[in-house]
Amino acid sequence: MKNNTATYQSSIITQIWVLTAVTFTTMTTTPLG
Repeated sequence: MKNNTATYQSSIITQIWVLTAVTFTTMTTTPLG
């Protein structure tokens, strides 16, 4: 149970990092007006 919870939390953190990286890349490569 503990291992599943840890893996679940780690997965969420990974998804957040990926989303942040994608957003940052999009913002830096797309001119904002």
